[in-house]
Amino acid sequence: MADPAPAALLRELASLADALGSTVAPAALADAPRAVTALAQKYFAAAACSIAVVDDDADELIYVAASGEGAHAVTGIRLPMGRGIAGWVVQSGQPLAVSDLSRDARFARDVAESTSYVPTSLLAVPIEGEDRLLGVLSILDRDETRAGAAGDLETATLFAAQAATALEAAAAFAGVGIVLLRALARAAGDNTDVGALLRAVPSPGTADADLAEFAAVLAEFNRCTPEERVFALGLLREVLAFVNRRGGGRSYPSP
Repeated sequence: MADPAPAALLRELASLADALGSTVAPAALADAPRAVTALAQKYFAAAACSIAVVDDDADELIYVAASGEGAHAVTGIRLPMGRGIAGWVVQSGQPLAVSDLSRDARFARDVAESTSYVPTSLLAVPIEGEDRLLGVLSILDRDETRAGAAGDLETATLFAAQAATALEAAAAFAGVGIVLLRALARAAGDNTDVGALLRAVPSPGTADADLAEFAAVLAEFNRCTPEERVFALGLLREVLAFVNRRGGGRSYPSP
């Protein structure tokens, strides 16, 4: 019979699983959106760059990463989905370049003022995932006189594609982590096998089933010897490298 104290702790952990989000993702994935904004700011010689993601449950945009002027202040800000230039881009699904924000009624000036940085111009492009729009990449006060500036809209979409990859990868790891935490809690309470429990939860063929199957495989690594784990990890890396080569991969433009 399972020790009631650890079982209670794991049940509490599972009840908080949905709130854990990106904490179960590797640090490199969690930092990836910030890396995209930093590189984009440098490439476009911009004063600032930010990424806002769609929160469908709250019908809001959340600024999750930023670089440059007002970066610390804007990170964490939530806006109703329809507000601001970013909100317009999300609702329309179209990129937008505005050279004089003071003349654009869509610009959320009050939000900009709250960060102590009010931009003059802005370029915003949608961040598109495999099956839905994930958010918006905004580039503020870029240098439009530099070489290659005429192609900024197309280049910005490449950065948005990198942001999409980072956001989806982090979400996938978070999903696996949440499935594992819930299964651990149930296994602790019922004194059952975690791997078998994971495979029994979702309906076959669904996204949750894929996550559960992957989590079940990870759970079974506990039974492997250290040598077997190293071998399996090497195989996984080879598979991922093959998939990346086959898909062509996405790459950053060179600054």
